Amino acid sequence: MNEADFHLAAVSPLVHFETCTKVQNATTKRLERPRANVLQRRMAEAVEVLTAVGVEAVRIIVTKVRQCGGTTFSVEVIYHLCQQRNTDALILANITANSQGILDRLRTFSAHDRFPWRNALEPRETRMRWANGSTATITSAESMNPGISKPRQAVLFSESAKYPRGGVKDDRKIMASILPSLNDAGIAIAESTPDGASGWHYETWQGALGLEDYLAGLRAGEAAPGNGWVKVFAAWFEFEENVKPVTEAMRAKIDTTLTAREANGRRRYDWTHEQIAWRRAIMAQECSGSEDVFDEFYPEDDVSCFLSSGRPRFNVAVVRRLERAAQLHAPEVGSLVEVGDAVEFQRDATGFGSFQIWERPQVGCSYIVWCDPMTGEDQAESGDPDRHSIGVLRTEYHQAGGACYKDAVVARVRPPFTGTTQLTADSIALLSEYYGGALVVLEVNMGLHVLERLKDAGVPLYKRQVVDPYDRERQNFMLGWKLKDRDQRRDVIDSLALAFHNETLEVWCPHILGECKTFVIDKNGKETARAGCHDDDVMGLAMAHRCKGSATLYKPTVRRRRRPGDYQRVRG
Repeated sequence: MNEADFHLAAVSPLVHFETCTKVQNATTKRLERPRANVLQRRMAEAVEVLTAVGVEAVRIIVTKVRQCGGTTFSVEVIYHLCQQRNTDALILANITANSQGILDRLRTFSAHDRFPWRNALEPRETRMRWANGSTATITSAESMNPGISKPRQAVLFSESAKYPRGGVKDDRKIMASILPSLNDAGIAIAESTPDGASGWHYETWQGALGLEDYLAGLRAGEAAPGNGWVKVFAAWFEFEENVKPVTEAMRAKIDTTLTAREANGRRRYDWTHEQIAWRRAIMAQECSGSEDVFDEFYPEDDVSCFLSSGRPRFNVAVVRRLERAAQLHAPEVGSLVEVGDAVEFQRDATGFGSFQIWERPQVGCSYIVWCDPMTGEDQAESGDPDRHSIGVLRTEYHQAGGACYKDAVVARVRPPFTGTTQLTADSIALLSEYYGGALVVLEVNMGLHVLERLKDAGVPLYKRQVVDPYDRERQNFMLGWKLKDRDQRRDVIDSLALAFHNETLEVWCPHILGECKTFVIDKNGKETARAGCHDDDVMGLAMAHRCKGSATLYKPTVRRRRRPGDYQRVRG
């Protein structure tokens, strides 16, 4: 190591990584002196530039492709900082098994470090200590209350998109408990492969800025541009090693067998024959030939990568357009109250009312109320309970001038709603009455307790046809909607998916659209909410859309004119 490299290695994690450390080659399993790839160089640039311009709270969020060394270089940044000065660091992996891998990397860096730090490492099982007083605690998101016991100067969140979502061990709760320990200073790195369009990593990524935009914000006087995080990403084709040699015959074959996505890659990103050959080989070896799975493991951009994970069930482009439209359609928020013989909507100026209204009832329109209830009566005890989804669907209508209005979600009980059985029934009854005695379609697999209350209140309820098991020719009718089997569930979801695809449905509710983004086809082929997410709104809306033919025409309540108390005496 020459003198220039020696001085740079003391201050630069990148130079130290390439000149002083060793890492294990993933293929040969041998220890080698590494050469940083495109992602590692971008990570190093972000860390070193932000440090150089005097940013006290360095926050880096990295979305990466599979097995690209993102975790290895993140550990290098923490290791280098601990060698430089007294630092209390926390490293939080997504699972315990990955914590051990990070611990092994730290030990390897220390055992093969050429730089004369004169700062011996005392390796332990979960807490590393250096002679200068630096410590690195390694744990996982599976632990209860991980890493909240003391202030930190450095934190690494490894595979942060794969932390638990929902319940007691929730990624947002984990971050909320750990990030304040940095005291608005120090360095935090969150790195992960994508895992769906939900959770802390995804939400933070949406508000983060690229390095150039972040620096521009600083020059403009912003204290923490964006949400304070700098995002780093490198597509699979930017890694120079992701190529496979091809012959002239192979080139000709590739040219004549291009898929639509490969043609798009050549057009947008100038993919070479060697890159396409590598992509095809990886798809065959690791992705069972699926381009969707490849897009999840090896994304080509930092937008679709989140949407590829878990194969979204609904048309992603349409859902994103609906989200943009929802920003222009803020609901009225308030209460539904009985006034005489009618139910009226009263706005709440504070914005904390129980009902959200996007469109008030209109004469000539038809409405149907849905309710997908919680799994059990008054079930609200767990850390992340199931919820009631209660809303109103207005069916399409045409105006005299020729204008056509699509089916639309026009009202709902404000989410998340976990009310008791009686409160749930009362909310449904109020919505039904407000929209002119609208028919209520109630899912009764888990909603019999609500059904009984609605029957007693005289609320109009959807009836389903049931074949008499003793007389196949006879048709009976029973109250409520019931999913008999997986095929019927799929049929209902397919109907909603088709409405999204054909863009015949307006949804201005961000909560419903959020669930639509995390509603996926899992590895077993089941259409369901991603782990840690909910699908109450999806199933409720799908049920209402499937039954929209039973929607009832709005009939405004006609108030009877009250006669004065002395009417009979005066008349006589």
